[in-house]
Amino acid sequence: MTALAMIIIAVVFISVVPQVSNDFWLQAKVGELIARDHTIPKTILFPFTEIRDARFNAHEWLPSLMFYWLIGLVGEDGLPLVMGAAGVALFCLMAWLAYRRSERNLPLALLLGLLAVGIENQRHFLRPELVSLFLLGFYWLLLEACRRRPQVLAWAGALLVVVLWANTHGSFILAPVIAAIYAVGLWLDGLRSGTAGDLRQKQLPKAFAVFSIAALAACVVNPFGVELLQFVVSFGGDTDKIIINEWMPTFSPGWYQIPAVWMGLGCAALTGTVMLLRWRNLSAVDTLLYLMFLVLALKTVRFLVYQGMVAAFVLSALATAGQQGAKKQIRIYAASTFAAALVLGLASQFGNAFGAFPHSALGISPSYTSFMVKKLNAPDLQGNVINSYELGAELVYRAYPRLRPSIDSRIDSYGGAYTWLNGRLFQDDALLTDYVKKYDVRYMLLSHRDFRSVEKLASWTSGRWTIRAMDQRAVLLQRSDLPPAP
Repeated sequence: MTALAMIIIAVVFISVVPQVSNDFWLQAKVGELIARDHTIPKTILFPFTEIRDARFNAHEWLPSLMFYWLIGLVGEDGLPLVMGAAGVALFCLMAWLAYRRSERNLPLALLLGLLAVGIENQRHFLRPELVSLFLLGFYWLLLEACRRRPQVLAWAGALLVVVLWANTHGSFILAPVIAAIYAVGLWLDGLRSGTAGDLRQKQLPKAFAVFSIAALAACVVNPFGVELLQFVVSFGGDTDKIIINEWMPTFSPGWYQIPAVWMGLGCAALTGTVMLLRWRNLSAVDTLLYLMFLVLALKTVRFLVYQGMVAAFVLSALATAGQQGAKKQIRIYAASTFAAALVLGLASQFGNAFGAFPHSALGISPSYTSFMVKKLNAPDLQGNVINSYELGAELVYRAYPRLRPSIDSRIDSYGGAYTWLNGRLFQDDALLTDYVKKYDVRYMLLSHRDFRSVEKLASWTSGRWTIRAMDQRAVLLQRSDLPPAP
């Protein structure tokens, strides 16, 4: 089929991208420690300051193990291909969900699968979040199976997904909420259709209500128990995290300059418009799910990633195959082909949703170049390193414990005050001098942004630091009183 082939080509093109998430390296290192020590780290551990003893909630321990094993299986060079495979797999999953909900409307399912992956592409990184999106898709499939024909196996499968989700990503808290929405929505649908007195219509909302409680209980089946629930809830209200771009409010200053915001909100607007036009066919379950994810998307930019999946879920039920003739289906096939060609053309010119091309993410990726990796592997390079926030995670992966960073990417563990202090080191010479003396700091690994700040300090102009290595992404400084590199 031309439409399917074109869609697969487009999905592969926008999904086969370099690994650009600095969190990935940290999680792979945590996975290595878990595999080696058979225990989950309980403290921050890696930095050279006292913050290393602060509490670390490694709630993403399962993907951390997966990432560590993945590097061992395919190597770092194979990670872009893994990303491509993940994009195709997510398309297949969402297209299958849309196909089932649309009563086998294949052309619509293909189009909605492409929409889901297109919106997700803004955050198509090797992170636990990506794994959680797959779990959400499988969870929906199983809940839909229970909605159509409740069976013990489907309920058990859904609970298993919740357990995996709770050990994968903090978004697991959505699982019991979604089940509760099914319960309320099915009850409202029964009242609306006048079948509330029907025995099955009475039992199904109750079954989902009981399952929502079971799903909440399944959330505590993790190494941290109830504490993980408390952590997720408290993290949702933690204002420190907004210093990270992905946790910024959706309508922060300059929001209109972010393509991902337009993509997510545009998709939500499209979904809402179709829902209004076909409101007679709309179920309360779909309406409530749409509203829940819309509220999340309007709150924080990172939740916009769900809008394509929500569109595939909701819109597929509004245009079933039985309601469409052959001519209309042909037109949808043509629309799918055109949409895929448009995505491919735009991505060829401008990159994918975050500006990356297959095997190339120049100006986007904070990952080290092969040159810097080689320099950091020098055996004489040992000791404490003050580093830019975005460079800490890979430093941990590449060189810990030979080199110890000042910070990495775990803002939820470090807190805003410590993160702010680390940034001040590049602007306050007295603070930097005291820090270097107190902790015997030997090196600095800086982004060019932070290096430009350091260049203005007396510590630099007086010759106390020298450049050991520099490339287009980072600058490695060494104290001048240390022996030169061999």
